[in-house]
Amino acid sequence: MAMPNRDPRPQGLARRGRVRERLMARAGLEIPTNLVPGYLDVGGLRRTYWLAPPPVPDAPLLLVLHGGGGAGPGMAALTGLATRGPAAGFAAVFPDGWGRVWNDDRRAPGLAGREAVDDVGFLRALVARLCAERVARPDRVAAVGISNGAFMAEHVGRHGLIALSSLVLIAGGATQRSRTALQVPAAPASVLAFHGTADPLVPYAGGPIGSLGRMAARRDPQARRGVAAPIETVARDWAAVDGCSPEPLVERFPAPASELATTRLTWQASGRAAVVLYRIERGGHTWPGGAQYLPARFVGPVARGLDATGLLLEQFRAGAR
Repeated sequence: MAMPNRDPRPQGLARRGRVRERLMARAGLEIPTNLVPGYLDVGGLRRTYWLAPPPVPDAPLLLVLHGGGGAGPGMAALTGLATRGPAAGFAAVFPDGWGRVWNDDRRAPGLAGREAVDDVGFLRALVARLCAERVARPDRVAAVGISNGAFMAEHVGRHGLIALSSLVLIAGGATQRSRTALQVPAAPASVLAFHGTADPLVPYAGGPIGSLGRMAARRDPQARRGVAAPIETVARDWAAVDGCSPEPLVERFPAPASELATTRLTWQASGRAAVVLYRIERGGHTWPGGAQYLPARFVGPVARGLDATGLLLEQFRAGAR
């Protein structure tokens, strides 16, 4: 399906996007060549997405959501899921947020421009199209997101806006507003989360969500960009609806001096979907095992010894079985 001729991004956002793309190129990230472009008209807007087709019809689907300022192809490059997903038997789709952001319903005073965009409607329509075209099967859909994309994925999962079998949250979880509206998620799902304790944008212990300033990430004490719930609290919410043990199994993995130590917290019960949280000590706002897509002074360091892509494929594969 052909892409629309017009660029849906405002001019200023397009310029910033090009700067980000140059930085990603410097980090060694290349846009995968197997992505098939497509579009949907939703809510009066032409919405775009990029599909990495599976090797067989009716495959489990990875719905992969970029962070604020990103785009689908860049997310495909960062995660490696455009190639590793199909190689593992999955379809992977990388939608574009309008203006490079997602309306995750946090309704923060500094983000009012997002509120008119129906991202839930777009993602629903996208999943429905891929299922109708027999690219994907509706009972095996995983939402994967980083940062703003993680908040969006958690919101649609928590409120049952899209039926999900799995949820993967990286450098983001639930906004406080979304969690206050519904403390216990609407339906069970397996959950895999990764979060750095020194994340400069989304605090591990919850609090105001920061913005990327010119020289460093800044937090706004007035919470104009919204408030994040503590990621361990979010994990416990999902453990409760999944019927898992209230207290996690804690496993610590030491690391060499050049690497970041990791602690894995697992909430589980026999025959139930598990909730797994990787707490990355001194980790930043990054994709574990991915590229340092922006300098560490902006987003913190990458946990290079932790393969988030491989772990999420392994967990989703186990769920698909």
